[in-house]
Amino acid sequence: MFGYLRIDKDELKVKDYRFYKSVYCGLCRSMGKNYGTAARLMLSYDCTVLAVLLMSVTSEKCAVVRKRCPVNPLKKCEFCDCMSDAIKFAGAVSVILGYNRLQDTIIDSKMLKKIPPMILKILLKRNYRKAAAAYPEIAHMTEQLIKMQTEAESKKAGIDASAEPTAKFMSKLCSMFCPQNYNSHAAETFGYYIGRWIYLIDAADDLEEDIKKGTFNPFKEKYNGDTAETMKYCNEVLNMTAAHITMSYDLLDTGLYKSILDNIVYDGIAKQQQYCLFDKYNEKNKKIRSR
Repeated sequence: MFGYLRIDKDELKVKDYRFYKSVYCGLCRSMGKNYGTAARLMLSYDCTVLAVLLMSVTSEKCAVVRKRCPVNPLKKCEFCDCMSDAIKFAGAVSVILGYNRLQDTIIDSKMLKKIPPMILKILLKRNYRKAAAAYPEIAHMTEQLIKMQTEAESKKAGIDASAEPTAKFMSKLCSMFCPQNYNSHAAETFGYYIGRWIYLIDAADDLEEDIKKGTFNPFKEKYNGDTAETMKYCNEVLNMTAAHITMSYDLLDTGLYKSILDNIVYDGIAKQQQYCLFDKYNEKNKKIRSR
């Protein structure tokens, strides 16, 4: 995934932050246990949110244990039980999506920069097949996503058409584990606009780099040489998408972990948008002026 769905730590209660962190660490532990050490590199904040959402929707309680961190054995961490269905599902999604995104990285990279993702792809191949065998529907959805995305980019599609594959993928993903009598339409709509927002903020965040590399970006045609003005336009597009996220989220019964999901939807999205579109560029300009 892309890693843009995050909490706003400053606005989250300590107990909620500790649980969210335990899900993140539990997901890391689960991915290492089920798919090998290299799979941990596919860990993302987006799939952590997916795990929390699934646990909330299915009312799945997760036991938290304190153990040594497998990445840093000198440190002890709190882990959400890696046998949780939601965590196993989110871990498989991370591996399947991450493996397929490596191919895009290889294509977009030049010369020696292709080597690290190529090595990682080789290391992950066996465990990708394991994840795909365990969740064939996710693997098929991901293949369709890559195919639709490649087609849209080859046609130099506009903003809406470019964001559609990721939006549809997330829509299906968010509705897959909905229990009976749950508002699955609201879950599908929420997932759709989350997917759209993730794709568009990634495109806005990568705009300058894509212009330098000459790679596709749906916001390119709006770029007039003035980064600040272009980012204002990107912000308007993302604000409309964020409004739809909020409206569909308000229709969901988010259950056990509502406070964490509220923080992500109402605070985290806005904070990430502010940072990626404005704060990051302001920091960059300050460094340039101080030289």
